[in-house]
Formats: sequence, C-alpha cells, structure tokens
Amino acid sequence: MKILLVEDERSMLFTLTNLLKQRGHEVIAATSAEKGLNDLGEQQVDLVISDLRLPGMDGIGLIKKVKEKCEDAVPIIISAYGSFDNAIDALKLNVCDFLRKPFDLVRFEEAIAKAERRRSELITSKSYLSQLQENLIDEERKRTILSRFVSRPVVESILSEAREPAPSGKTQKVSVLFVDISGFTGLAETLDQESLVMLLNTFYSTVEPVVRQNGGLLDKFMGDGIMAVFSGSTDGQKSSVQAVSAAIQIQLQADKLQSQMQRFSLPPVTLHLGVSTGRAAACSIGSEEFANYTYIGDAVNLAKQLQELARPGQIVASAATVKELSEELQNVPGLQGLHQLPPLEIKGRREEVAAYEVSYDGKAGSAGVCSTPRSQRGS
Repeated sequence: MKILLVEDERSMLFTLTNLLKQRGHEVIAATSAEKGLNDLGEQQVDLVISDLRLPGMDGIGLIKKVKEKCEDAVPIIISAYGSFDNAIDALKLNVCDFLRKPFDLVRFEEAIAKAERRRSELITSKSYLSQLQENLIDEERKRTILSRFVSRPVVESILSEAREPAPSGKTQKVSVLFVDISGFTGLAETLDQESLVMLLNTFYSTVEPVVRQNGGLLDKFMGDGIMAVFSGSTDGQKSSVQAVSAAIQIQLQADKLQSQMQRFSLPPVTLHLGVSTGRAAACSIGSEEFANYTYIGDAVNLAKQLQELARPGQIVASAATVKELSEELQNVPGLQGLHQLPPLEIKGRREEVAAYEVSYDGKAGSAGVCSTPRSQRGS
C-alpha cells in the first residue's frame, strides 16, 4: 500500500516509517499536514496515518483533505489526547483505528493489519458495486435493444427466465387484435422503397402506442400489419374491452395517419381490423437456431381471418369477444354499437362463424364484410 504518514515527533516518524517500509509499503512521511499534502500532490494513497495534534492543520483536517482526492483512503488517528468531539469527528471520517500514545509496535502492527483488511474489503466492495452497475446498465441496454424488435413485456418475460422459453406455454384466455393496411400490395407496386418504408414506420408509430396504452402486448410486426394480444388488467378490466378499445382508437388515429401521408405526398391508407377472444398460449416456436416467441391458438387464427374479411375502415369482432363485452359496453371509449354480420364461411372451419361489426364515432356500421378472399384483393 501507499501510505501518507504525518507525525510531528521526528523520532516516532522515523521509527514508524522504517517499520512500514519493512512491511513492504511505500511511505510519504511528513512532520506537518501542509507538508504532507504538498508531498502527496496528485498521488493516490491507500492509507493515511496522522497525529491528531499537529502544527497548523490538525489530523482531522488533513484526513478530510486527503479523502477529497483519495476517497478510498483508510485513515488511522494517533494521539496522546482524546475528547468526545474528536471521537465524533473520527467516526464521521470512518477512521479505522484510534491509537493512543504511548503505544507499542505490536499494537501499531495490529492497526496496520486491520487497515489492510479494511482497504481490501473496500476495494472488493467497490469493484463488486461497479460490476453490478455495469451489469445493470448492460442489462438495460439489452432490454432497450431487444424491445425495439420484441415488445418490452416479452423481453421481460424471456430475460426473467433462467432457461429458454418453453416450446408450449401456459394456455390462457386472451383477446387478439390484427391490424392491416388495406390494399398494401398495390401500394408496394407503385411506391419507391424509401416511401414504402416511411409509410410503414408511420403506421407502426401510430399503432404501437395505442396498443401499449390499452394494456396490450405487441406480439409482432407483420409486414403491413401487426398482431397484438390483450390478457386483461390487474384491476379487472376484461381483455375484450382492452382489445376493442384499442381497435377503435387505432381507427380514429387513421385520420392522423392520413395527414401524415399527405405531408410526405404519400397515398391515403385505410386499415381493417379483426378481434377475437379465446384460449391461446405464449410459447417459443421455430428451430434451434432461430425461434419466435409468440401466441398461438384458435383465438389467434380467428382474429387473423376476421381481419382479412374486414372491409377498409372496418373492425370485425368474434361472437366470443362481443359476448364478453355485453356487460362492459359503457367502458369502451368511442363505441357506438355492435352489428351482427351474416354468418361467415371461413376456409378451414367446418361451421359458419358468427361475427359482428364494431361501429365507432365517425364510422357507422355497414353490416357487411368483404366477400373476396384477401389473396385476391391486393391487401
């Protein structure tokens, strides 16, 4: 260790200096606080040993000055005098030991050994805290980066697990929302790449905050659309209320989206949405090298199919969603009505599906859906 030793009795200064050097320490020795500080300069020390009473600045003042530049320095006070006030000042400075004169060299060596342990513990603790802070910063950096590609709740779920997400997760009741840009295939054919990317980013920036503010989990971006999952809130709000509220707000945001498009001389866009309520499971799907963390289940499939059948500007909800909403209609901002549609024939399903159009402020129900499959209508 590098030690600053200040003692105005020259014989004691000489003795203690030699003893410390024999123990392998580097010693800066001085007979006054002022000279000790001057000799120390900008150097860092591990230990400061000082007599309490010194000509000029006293030992307490010296230790304060040293710790301003060497905050990890461990102090030891030497004094033939002691008072309650001195003891309080020493405690405030976290003094390692208080040696009363006269003391023998054995006692002095014990104090040095104690200071060495204190210094070692201090450095270990500081290194641990520094590493912990670095790990926390790195962890948050990972979360921030990951949450740009996967929603933050999914990131937290993945990072909180000691192992990789299970291939099949716990099934739960959720409401699933799909949002899609109408006629996107035609837009992609006519717009240059830069304009197309700008359109999509504007769309995502409009939709994502609405999903989040309504308690939803943005499961994925899907080219010209998004999938969001709602599982209800801790205060008892049902998932169907969250999903339909988000759907209406997204459609109302479409006007803002239109003005954004006009600013950049982009063509107008409309959105079509599907909502379904039912059982689904969050799980990891894919290969060993590449996997996607997502929700799967009949509620997901049906929501996607209803979105594909919805007309531009339309929200189509499943019967299960409407049933759950029946006692919560007043809790859905902007909702004007639910209009039952003719039974829908959906490919892959044995029976026709009951569905409803959600009418909202600024959009009255049309009681119809697009009968042409999505693959044939350029969306």
